[in-house]
Amino acid sequence: MRTDDLIRALAADRKPAGPAPGLALGLAALAGLAVSVVLFALWVGLRPNLAGAMMSLPFMLKPLEMGLLVIAAAAMVLRLARPGSSARSAVWVAAAVPAIMVAALAVELMMVPRSEWLVRLAGVHWYVCVMNMVLLALPMLAAILFGLRYGAPTRPALAGAAAGLLSGALSATLYISHCPDDSPIFVAAWFTLAIVIVTAIGALLGSRILRW
Repeated sequence: MRTDDLIRALAADRKPAGPAPGLALGLAALAGLAVSVVLFALWVGLRPNLAGAMMSLPFMLKPLEMGLLVIAAAAMVLRLARPGSSARSAVWVAAAVPAIMVAALAVELMMVPRSEWLVRLAGVHWYVCVMNMVLLALPMLAAILFGLRYGAPTRPALAGAAAGLLSGALSATLYISHCPDDSPIFVAAWFTLAIVIVTAIGALLGSRILRW
């Protein structure tokens, strides 16, 4: 084939190699979330007093915080999947979450006797909460990293970290319906730790599997 014919053939072949990055990420995230929901239903389950707990302010803060983090992390993943896109605005939205946590924490520390602080920090089983949130996030992390391969992330570790942040936030959102501890002290410590662990795993995996 002559060079001119090859160029014309390449120009005519405009069919994409796969779904658009946004669609691929959305489908991948939904698939991973479905797996995590099934695991949650089989393995964890809802807390017995969920309906009553939903009426309390400390409980209502949890979906507010995690929902904001999910929105911010999803925007980060979508932006980092494309070369040259900035995720700075999403970072500002995510920064609102620790600000809300710190404010709630300060209020609780002022209202609760010091002798109760460690009790509220430990909760029922803090380590079980952290472990469950990390494990439930892993199917979503794997799926979102797979979806990112349909994009063109130029910062693999950062894109992987955003995938981990989104997976951790989704897992924490799901876990709210089981976790028996609503104290802002507990949430600030152990929800944060679980999300940080998943974010670190995402950064490590992203640096390896999202490289061009």
